Amino acid sequence: MADFDWNDLRIFDVAARMRSLSGAGRVLGMSQPQVSRRLRQLEDNLGARLFDRTPQGLKYTKAAERLLPLTKIMRDGANAVSRLHPALAGETLGVVRISLDEVRSKVLMLNILRLKRNLQGIELELIEAQTEVDHSSRNIELQIRCCLPEIDSLVARRLGTMSFAVYGSRDYVATCSAARTEKRYTSCDWIGMPPDRIWYPELGRWLIEHGVMSTSLRVNTMTAAMDAVCAGAGLALLPCVLADRDQHLVRLTGCDPQLQFAEHVVLHRDILREPAIRKTIDALVDVYRHVGNELEGNVHITAAEHDVEEQYSR
Repeated sequence: MADFDWNDLRIFDVAARMRSLSGAGRVLGMSQPQVSRRLRQLEDNLGARLFDRTPQGLKYTKAAERLLPLTKIMRDGANAVSRLHPALAGETLGVVRISLDEVRSKVLMLNILRLKRNLQGIELELIEAQTEVDHSSRNIELQIRCCLPEIDSLVARRLGTMSFAVYGSRDYVATCSAARTEKRYTSCDWIGMPPDRIWYPELGRWLIEHGVMSTSLRVNTMTAAMDAVCAGAGLALLPCVLADRDQHLVRLTGCDPQLQFAEHVVLHRDILREPAIRKTIDALVDVYRHVGNELEGNVHITAAEHDVEEQYSR
């Protein structure tokens, strides 16, 4: 088979399990066109069509159904070798890679000296990403996220609770009187996130439940949302641990239990035995415990929030 690439079979395997090119791209860290091109290359080499593209997603052909059991054997074998690698190398893990989004990355950067003190002898690699991780590939050891894993081979340890609240810039709040009242949800400009942003779907639902039916701007990162709010583009739900630190911002609501989310570190259960992994998880727990009040929004109370609490108490 000329120019055959074993990696193309892995792309086929992931695309078949995700039943979409975009889903496969997110897992593999590739663009949708790249996934499509590699699958076409594999089809050309095999001399068979593997998928039918339908509005409901990828549909297996007869050729794909025959190939799938073989790629599963390859996947299981590759994962077994990957998990065995530290023992084969005769040394313990020295580099721990953590996948996390920009909010969690900022939290760790604000406490990086504390984290490093607890990780003597371990090289830490932080990788900002907004996608789920394929832990079986061992390209990433740990991931910090709010949602629990749905795969039996993954385990999670709770780190803490992250709270969100409504914020606006001081200038915007000064010029938009509705911002300090319940009319903010229908009378103010709002900054939201795309509906496919996987980590924070609850934020969009919360806004809709409170009457925000449209947004004037959508961004795909919390840091971009903060920048837009600081620039006076409107109001947004922001993480208290970051927004309360910004003197340009005013918190306009208290801590709603619906906007409080448990933070977890997720990993494959097979690497729990690694001393470096256990030490890194303990260090993350220590950082989250250290900033627990900030994460929960209990540290900085603005004058605007006092006004809101007084209104509710009347």
